Order: sequence, then structure tokens, then C-alpha cells
Amino acid sequence: MLTCLLLCAAGLAGPGPADFEDLLPYAGTPTAMESRDANGNLRPGAVYVDAGAWHGFHLPDSPAYYGGFTGPLFIAQEYSLYLSDGLQRLSLQDADTGQARELASATGIHIYSRPDGLFQQFDWGDLSLTLGLSYSDQRSAIVTTKLHNLSPGAQSWRLSWHGQPFNQHPELPQYSLIASQSLEGDSIRWRFNPIRDPWRILLSDAEYELGFDTHVTLSREGKFGYRASTEALPLEAGESVSLMATHRYFHTAQESRDYLGRDWSRVAKGLQQNRQRWRQRLQGLSGSEPVAYRALAVKSMLTLVHNWRSPAGAIHHDAVTPSVTYKWFNGVWAWDSWKQVVALSHFDTALAKGNLLAMFDYQFDADDPVRPQDAGGLPDAVFYNQDGERGGSGGNWNERNGKPPLAAWAVWELYSRTQDLALLRLMYPKLKAYHEWWYRNRDHDHNGLVEYGANLHSAHVKEGRLDVAAVIQAAAWESGMDNAPRFDAGADLRVWENRDAAGKLLGYSLSQESVDLNSYLYAEKQFLARMAQRLTLAVEAAHWLAQAQTLGGQIRSRMFDEASGFFYDLRLTDGGPQLLTSAGKGVEGWIPLWAGVASPAQARRMIAQDLHPQSFATRVPFPSVGADGPNFAPRQYWRGPVWLDQAWFALQGLDRYGYRREARSLATQLVEQAQGALGDASIRENYDPLTGEGLHASNFSWSAAVFLLIYERWLKEHDAAGTGSQPKID
Repeated sequence: MLTCLLLCAAGLAGPGPADFEDLLPYAGTPTAMESRDANGNLRPGAVYVDAGAWHGFHLPDSPAYYGGFTGPLFIAQEYSLYLSDGLQRLSLQDADTGQARELASATGIHIYSRPDGLFQQFDWGDLSLTLGLSYSDQRSAIVTTKLHNLSPGAQSWRLSWHGQPFNQHPELPQYSLIASQSLEGDSIRWRFNPIRDPWRILLSDAEYELGFDTHVTLSREGKFGYRASTEALPLEAGESVSLMATHRYFHTAQESRDYLGRDWSRVAKGLQQNRQRWRQRLQGLSGSEPVAYRALAVKSMLTLVHNWRSPAGAIHHDAVTPSVTYKWFNGVWAWDSWKQVVALSHFDTALAKGNLLAMFDYQFDADDPVRPQDAGGLPDAVFYNQDGERGGSGGNWNERNGKPPLAAWAVWELYSRTQDLALLRLMYPKLKAYHEWWYRNRDHDHNGLVEYGANLHSAHVKEGRLDVAAVIQAAAWESGMDNAPRFDAGADLRVWENRDAAGKLLGYSLSQESVDLNSYLYAEKQFLARMAQRLTLAVEAAHWLAQAQTLGGQIRSRMFDEASGFFYDLRLTDGGPQLLTSAGKGVEGWIPLWAGVASPAQARRMIAQDLHPQSFATRVPFPSVGADGPNFAPRQYWRGPVWLDQAWFALQGLDRYGYRREARSLATQLVEQAQGALGDASIRENYDPLTGEGLHASNFSWSAAVFLLIYERWLKEHDAAGTGSQPKID
């Protein structure tokens, strides 16, 4: 049950972590190193991770695991797995009588989460036990155990902990996880075997360390298990004692050697700083809107923070991944990042900047050894390991295609929050090069309308010949709408080679000019103009605005169908350009409203005719394909489910054309009808537009980003009118 006690009266500083409990379903016990549901999501559900760590924990869901935090989950470079069902399980013994105190026998038990950690409280009348798990830095989770003598007499207690790691993956019996176990001083260290299975486990010389801040007697239990026991701890009446343990996961032995956070004073300072960081993140939530809306905002922040990974491997800046619990999503994607940056800028600008730079670290230039022809472009996704073409051993790194150009939007939104002119100076030339790449490498006929396509890549060649199907696949990936009906292969969908003036092959385009892509570029020109103005580059600002005016005219005149009153992609056939009306109306047709490129008359017609329950105003509004279209399939990825980023763009489109009441109403409908959004369910990748059921990946970052943006724009009481600045409409 969702519990959110808002204790902030007028005049107080604002809510803190203690005001928000149980926002996500953290309870659960892993039963094996890897167990997934039918959608590929790791079981159990939400996992608590903070500070950019690569390991996380759950709350216990049965008395057998009380006194410990289940897990940990650890990320084997690119894949989330479990090290144990419970690696630090507490036993409590009366040191005078030798009798065990069963935690399940407590008369008061409270097991709960807050934004700053996981907690357990047990009360027997004469004694209380409190456990907390929070993070002190990007490699350390800290378990604090506190005993408080509530009786009038003296007591003495002995604490012991035990745990056993999983050593075998249930489907990979050829691998053993643990190479060795060492007991040194007051800590246990497990060193992992190097395993290089590119689609299941990737480990080099990783290790996991469990250490105690008090002297413990250590012994081995089983092959790689342990027991750690304290001496008798005397407590006078009313006295308390607190003990700490650190859980640290390192990808390499070198990372462990370089780590500086092992002294306990540093741990205490880190915990205090992290608590303060959470309090600062929550300061903007002290409005008078309904409690459930505020809880959704905090749940969205939590989801983004749980998916935050600190630098490791080829990821050189703090970045947010799509989902720590979905098998394939422990990397950093381009257009995911742009949306995440916009939301992060509302509560953690440092993380927002890191997420931005993590992608631009790999912007191609003319000296790139693999793809100098893509100078200015960006990879689709970067992971811990680079791919074989870069000399790495990973399979998930992707340079086959790009992703839609929303980076300038992200930079501008972050700048608007920080007024950091140095950020603009850093990013403006990078964004210019990225923008120009689209016109050099994806405008086949050089008419100013750009196509989605694919890069030169070995995956696009089969037996020495161009693999057209692979290029079409990569082009659909480049759009972000992988299986959208507009990319269905047909006789008139072709692949074109794009060459420079000297005839050098640069890449490929589909024979299709896409309305969303060109609308994004239209908006990007305006954001670049704003940046140029701030940087006192008046000539460049005028240049961008002139380009936007020309492109805007092309989109309005060539990509809007007067008969059906909607925007479509333009398929280029032997018989001439044809609007792709046969595929039906797709949510991409609303992007011209977000960008401000649609004429007021075009926007008015679309809103009048398509905002009804049989089209785009479904139970959860703005399905990826109009519900009355020939290809509508409410549960098939980009053929019907509601993707919140596209819903956000459409809602903003309504807002900017003056339909603020309609935008706010549909935004409210979306959060109230998306299953579990206002409860304690995980935030999903997308939602069934007819039933509201959450679909596909759980704990999904850009959905969380959009929920937070919807809250900030339409659900917060102070912004009920939906006001705010946007690029000017032509």
C-alpha cells in the first residue's frame, strides 16, 4: 500500500525523505542468480540502488529473511544478476542466557523504504532493533544496525551475521562465479572468476567486499559462506549501540585498489551528504496538489536514481540507463539520455550534465579510426564494453545507427535551470556538428528534408553484399520506433546510398522523409539559435532561424495531408513523393505541434478531429498508432502502446497552441489511468492505451522522466494553467 505522509506545514523548509514511504515494490527474495519474468524483467521487482552504485538490494518479504536486506543484485558489467538471497543475515542472541531473540517475535515490526534508503524496525518492549541500508558513495552500500535497551536493567547482546553467495547460474552450469573467498581482519572478500559470455555474463577480475566497523570473529560456512560474530555488547538501561557494515562491489581489482572510501569517518560523512542530497532533491515538492501526484514525482526521481550508473569501463561520466532490471538495458542510449537530462535538470543538475556528457564522450570526429565519415554523429548506445570494431568484447554497444536529434533540447533545458554559460560554450560546437551530420549523411537528395537511415557497419553486409533488411532494421532503430507501421518493408521502401561530392560512401537512407525527424531538426535549429544568441553569435543565430523558417515551410506544405488532416512521413517512390497515409495515423504526427512548426489551422484541425477515445484520446492517451488505424495493436511495442515520451510531446503540442485545459486534462487522465502510476507499482516502459496495463520493461527511466515533467508542468498546483516558455511558433 502506498504510504506518503506529508508533514510539511506552511512555513517549513519542505518535505524530506521521511515524508515518503513505500513508493516502489522493493520487497522480494532472489531465488537464483538470474530469474526473469516473461518480459525479461529480473525478479523480484524494484531494486534499491543509489549514488551511481552497480549493486542494489531488496526488502525481505518473509520472516526467514528479517534482519537483512535481500540480495545483493550486482551488474556483471552489462547484465544484472544476484549474488545471494541474503548476504548479511542477522541473528540476535542474549549474551547472558544464550537464548536467541527471534525477529519475527517482535510485537512491533515496520519494514519500509524511503527515498534515502531501506529500513527495518523491531520492538519487543524491552528492546528495539533498527536496521537501515543507505549509500555513502558510488561503490558502498552501508547497513547500520542499532540496538536500544528499553528496559530498566542492564542487557548484553551478541550479534552474528551469515550469508552464502550463489555460485552457479541456473542456465550456465559451465561457469562458477566465485574464484576465491578471503577473510581478512573484519571483512570478507569474494573474488569472481573472469567470465566473458557476451549475452549473459561479463566479468573480468571483479570482487565483492563485506566489512564491519567493529571487531568480529570470522569463520567459513559451506564452500563460500561465512559467519561473523561480535563479542558480547553490554547495554545499560536506555543505552544504544550502533554498528555498521559496508557492501562494496568493484568491477576490477584495480578499481578496488584505487578506491579511497574505506575509512569509517569517510563513510559517516558520505551517508550524511547523501541524506542531505535527497533532502535537497525533494525541496521543490511543497505544493498543495494532491498527495498522490507528489508521490508519483518522488517515485519518478527514485526510478531515475536507481538507474544511475557511475563511471566504469567505457562509461566515463555519471549516466542513467533505461532499466537496471531489464536484461538488455544496462547501457546508455542517446535519445533516452536527452529525455532523462530534461527531467534530471529539475532535481539533480550534476547528474543531468553527466548523463549528457556520457554520450558526447563518443561523438565521432574526422580522425575517428572506425567511422571518420560520421564526424559529428553519435552512437546509438554505449555500454561498459565497446564492440569488436572498437577493440572491445561487448555485444550491446551500437554504432549501426543514430537516434532522433533531441540533444539541443536537453542542453537548452539544462542551461535554463543552471544558467551555466560554460555548458553552452562546451556543447554548442558539438551540437552544431551533430546537427550538420544529419544533413550530410541522411539527406539523400539534398532537398533539406532528412531521412532515417543507417551507418556503414559490418552488420549491414552479408556475404559481401548490402543486407537491405538489416539497414531497414537499423533505420527503424534510428527513429526509436523500432516496429512502427511506417517502417514495414514493402516494394516501395528502398535503401539509398549516401555519398559525398567525391563519391565516397557515407551511409544509407531509407526512401522516406520522416515528419518527426524533420520536426525535431526544426526545433533544434531554434534551440541552436537561442544558444548562439546567448553566446553573442548574432550571425549564426540569424542563420539558424532562417534555416528553421525554410524547413518549417517544407514540413507544413509537404508533410500534411489535407484530406485526412494529419502529418505523415513522405515515401519517395518512382511515381513521385507520396504521403504515407496507408500506414495510418501515428503518434509521430503530433511532433510538429511540439516543435511549433504546424500552422495554427493544422493544429486546430488535428485537435478537433483526433482527440477522441476512438483515435488518440484513449484511456491512456496518445497511443503510438491511432486506435482507429488499420495497424493498431494495443500491446505490440510501437504499434499501439502508449510511450510516455511521445505522449509528452503531444501534450506539450496542445499546450503551446493554446489548448492548455485539454493538455492538463489529458495529462491528468494519463497518470490516473496508467496502471500503478499513482500506487506503488514500478514505472513501465509503455502502457496499454485501452486498459492502462503496464507493458514490457519495468523501472523504466524515460517513463519516469516524463511522469516527473508532467507533474512539474500540469499537476503541480502553482502551474495548473500549464504556463511556460517554448520555442516561438512560426
